Amino acid sequence: MDFEDPLEGLFQSSKKVILDVRQIRSGLPVEENIKLFFSRLSAQGLNPRLPESRQKFNDRLIKSSGYKYLIGNYGEDRSAMLAGSEIAAQSRTIHLGIDIFSTNLEPVHSPCDGEIVRTGYEKQAHGYGHYLIIKPTRVNNLYLFFGHLGKELAITGETKKGDKIARLGDYKNNENGGWSRHLHMQMMTELPPAGQTPIGYSSQADFDVNSRKYPNSKDYFSDWVY
Repeated sequence: MDFEDPLEGLFQSSKKVILDVRQIRSGLPVEENIKLFFSRLSAQGLNPRLPESRQKFNDRLIKSSGYKYLIGNYGEDRSAMLAGSEIAAQSRTIHLGIDIFSTNLEPVHSPCDGEIVRTGYEKQAHGYGHYLIIKPTRVNNLYLFFGHLGKELAITGETKKGDKIARLGDYKNNENGGWSRHLHMQMMTELPPAGQTPIGYSSQADFDVNSRKYPNSKDYFSDWVY
């Protein structure tokens, strides 16, 4: 099934950003090197993991690259990014979705015809903040999860391809769970129980099982170029 851009220009104006510091090669341009960015902030006594710090890194790279979005990939090990968090304490550091980082609070559009089956809000720090789930009309056993949204969400019920369903949330007032501005997009083969959300990270030991429950979003978006 073909999906349209959930964010305007996403498929054609996205640049991959490496968030697994072990994959960062020597010679990577300074503005793309988040390992170096973390090191420099830490040397200044600043916390590089704060959302406003991460936002500065994202904004600088977006501006220098000329692209509109940065893409954090599926299956990345983000141990360094998550150090000190409850997620890391549970050894769940392998990313199960695709993150789309932006400078602005971009509108989010439905990538397909379907039904908005659930909306909600996680108030805890480093949760999803406001979120929304779509069941596509033409695909069986597939749901689309969108996390870290703003508080203005579409209501449950029918949605058409291209409809505005939300906007990106901000880290201020814990609107998006306390992260830099981005969309967490995750495929699911089953709907979580009422009141629950999908895990966004897996342990390495459970990744094979979880990757079947939460397949790679990019496999479904044939027009994506980055």
